[in-house]
Amino acid sequence: MRIDFRCIRIIYKSLFISIIFFAGLLNAGTTGKLSGKILDKDTGEPVIGANILLEGTFLGAAADIEGDYYINNIPPGKYTVIVSAVGYHKTRIENVGIRIDLTTNLDISLVSESIKIDEIVIQAEAPMITKDLTSTSAIVTSEDIKMMPVENIGQIINLQAGVIDGHFRGGRSNEVAYLVDGIPVNDVYNGQNALQVENNSVRELEVISGTFNAEYGKALSGVVNIVTKDGSSFYEGFASAYVGGYFTNHTDIFYNLNKVDLSGPKDIQFSLSGPTKLADGLNFFMTGRYFKNDGYMYGKRVYNIEDVAPFIFDPNDPEGFFNIYSGDGKYVPMNPEENKSFNGKISYGLENWKFSYSFYWDDHWNKYYSHDYRLAPDGLKNHYRTNTSNNVQISFYPTQDIFATLKLASNFNRYSGYLHENEYDSTYVDPTLSSTQSSYTFRHGGNETDRYNRFTYTNTAIFALESQVTKQHKVKFGAEFTQYKLFYHWKDIRNQTESAPPDSITGLPVYTIGYNNVGTQYNEKYQRRPFEFSAYIQDKMEYDIMIINAGIRLDYFNANDSLPVDLQNPRNNPLFYETTLEKYGKLGKTSSEPEFQISPRLGVSFPISDQGAIHFSYGHFFQIPTFDVLYTNGAYVIVEGALSSIIGNPELKAQKTVKYELGVQQVIFPNVSIDASIYYSDITNLLGTEVIKTYDGDLYGRYYNRDYGNVRGLVLTLDKRYADMFSAKIDYTYQVAQGNASDPLTNFYNQQTFPPRETNKKVVPLNWDQNHTLNASVTIGDQKDWTVGLIFNYGSGMPYTEDARYTQKLRFENNGRKPTILNLDLKATKTLEISGLLFNTYLLVYNIFDIKNEYGINASTGRAGVDLGAEDYTGIIYGLNTIEEYLLNPNDYSAPRQVRIGFSVGF
Repeated sequence: MRIDFRCIRIIYKSLFISIIFFAGLLNAGTTGKLSGKILDKDTGEPVIGANILLEGTFLGAAADIEGDYYINNIPPGKYTVIVSAVGYHKTRIENVGIRIDLTTNLDISLVSESIKIDEIVIQAEAPMITKDLTSTSAIVTSEDIKMMPVENIGQIINLQAGVIDGHFRGGRSNEVAYLVDGIPVNDVYNGQNALQVENNSVRELEVISGTFNAEYGKALSGVVNIVTKDGSSFYEGFASAYVGGYFTNHTDIFYNLNKVDLSGPKDIQFSLSGPTKLADGLNFFMTGRYFKNDGYMYGKRVYNIEDVAPFIFDPNDPEGFFNIYSGDGKYVPMNPEENKSFNGKISYGLENWKFSYSFYWDDHWNKYYSHDYRLAPDGLKNHYRTNTSNNVQISFYPTQDIFATLKLASNFNRYSGYLHENEYDSTYVDPTLSSTQSSYTFRHGGNETDRYNRFTYTNTAIFALESQVTKQHKVKFGAEFTQYKLFYHWKDIRNQTESAPPDSITGLPVYTIGYNNVGTQYNEKYQRRPFEFSAYIQDKMEYDIMIINAGIRLDYFNANDSLPVDLQNPRNNPLFYETTLEKYGKLGKTSSEPEFQISPRLGVSFPISDQGAIHFSYGHFFQIPTFDVLYTNGAYVIVEGALSSIIGNPELKAQKTVKYELGVQQVIFPNVSIDASIYYSDITNLLGTEVIKTYDGDLYGRYYNRDYGNVRGLVLTLDKRYADMFSAKIDYTYQVAQGNASDPLTNFYNQQTFPPRETNKKVVPLNWDQNHTLNASVTIGDQKDWTVGLIFNYGSGMPYTEDARYTQKLRFENNGRKPTILNLDLKATKTLEISGLLFNTYLLVYNIFDIKNEYGINASTGRAGVDLGAEDYTGIIYGLNTIEEYLLNPNDYSAPRQVRIGFSVGF
């Protein structure tokens, strides 16, 4: 039998293209579903052909022969549902809530026209439990955000059960995927959220801290899914302004905050939405914000930049030195920030099509507090961040059963830092001239001389196709392709002159120029173009007795880089290629190997009744380490004579987490429900480091998959929805997070001690292992008149490693516990309606009781501001401060009380 291989290749290519074309989107879901039955109120029989329409949209459905209906792909929010049928009164159901990725069940009974009544209007009431919830997630609506004493998305996320300071259920902080309208917006360099979406833009926010479906990828611990607002069909707008300040009695820690002053944080926001009038259905939404804050950490300008270290004329005399200082003694903010942002969207809807274009931009400037510079604050460098995102989305729904979406997105993230924009600025000084001559001493002047510039371009193409195959099965297929361009340049000024040759990418003078890599001990530059592809298939099966989410996901990543053939000869020294290959390494480079992962996911919910449900979920989750550890020091610059160099690894394997969760939802009283879940995570292939010795005796560290951990916990949520002018939510988390290392560089640091410290062979508490966490929020009042909202936080102490010299114990990592954390925030509002305009006044107070929560502590005492070793090991202080003054570091404490007063107007 003759085989025509050309035909096979053609068939293979066609099949591959078809899979890509008909795949569904890999990013988060951005819509929900409405389903139910239409029945005759008197007979209970199905009303065949009844029309169901969402007012103000093209979305609708008709009841089938059994009275069943469903409407897919509804953006989250509140809707009015209109039901009509021949021979029946029209019925309106108002305030029907639709949530991301979930099904809202709405059964409707129609009244015969033979009964003489007016139009029937029903106020929908959200169910207390979510029957199709197969894992733990929290959904926060735009209405919820308005009532909370929060000013950004990060604060909202940290209020959710299982989230501790950005760590989702015990994972590392860069293991979370952030998505905006289904588009990933993480900065792949460090894994953090790179896009500022203002509260006014949020239609609905979903925080998934448990397992998650196959449509979500690039995350180990959790997912934050933000769906933004579309333009409305009528004009509406909003503007607000806040002013405020910090007020505290702890002025020994926080300088310059001992007076009443409203010149502190300034916050101005606006939003506007409505039709463009250019075409029917063409609407716009925009919001902007300006925020400026001098911060709460001040320094005192005792020294100027050009001042130098004290002159010591008798090292044995506590007063045998002379300080040289020329500062004016004024207070200078050391953690100020300024942010400008703009979010805009244009959308155009037709009967079967929807087009939208979104633009996001934010520009940020700040400084980071450095305790060493507290008496010489002008030496801190500036940090700049600019993020932009453009995305175009085209949705097509030819029938109620089929929905397709094409998404094209381009994200740009740029970060830079320097004291002076011109690196040859004559005011730079050698920082070593003002270095301290004793421990527990502030610097005597000087400046930070290093600078950095990096940017990431991310271009993403996503096509989505999902189909309601039957009433019980909703199937999604998915594919996504992403191309990255990463540029990084860091340098420390070392006697540079303007005669240095220009860099080919930035145009700035540098000392060492190379193709793709620049490497010296004080100058590193590289550019990389990795890419990745993902695909999945998922089926949501909805039966009366159970709901199943089952799926499988494929991820492919190519670092598109090279590495030395022999890691013991990373610089390809030919002197080591003279004799047998058994002893000496090969020369040259080899291309990095791409990574493949397959991830099965399963979630099941068993509705017991309208008042309760049980769910179980299981899944495998993978995430490629962040790009900074893949590519850092790609020129293999190794400092001779000491273990101080760290090298990236473009062949790092994907980190893996296997998660299990079992939970129950139950209504216990009218308007009160409880949600309880237990969970376990097994974490392997975590990022760590290995130490390699070269043939010529040098040591260097290299990132490597070696760390592991596990997390187990219990989450209890008690929710009392708003009724009788009162709502409340209490989240309690008990959690044990353990691993062999909290920091990927732990093994690297351990090998730098003498003798080298042995790396953990068993699990220990991780740095963020907070065993008990309690978040409680309460709102009272009439939402149309006045409200008062309170948020209370409690956290048990996190681990630290005790100083064995003072505890009389053997040294074990993280064998002590820091003090507990307490906080209370308040937001009060008053609303007035005048001539159709809504006027609001606000009072916002963070840390009402001005509690000094201790985040940073000394290992000898377990407390901030007290160090038993200070007197024992310090000796003479060659400076203007005492030991006690130096130990009071504002970075070790939570922010002091902050009060803001605001005003807004809306229509």
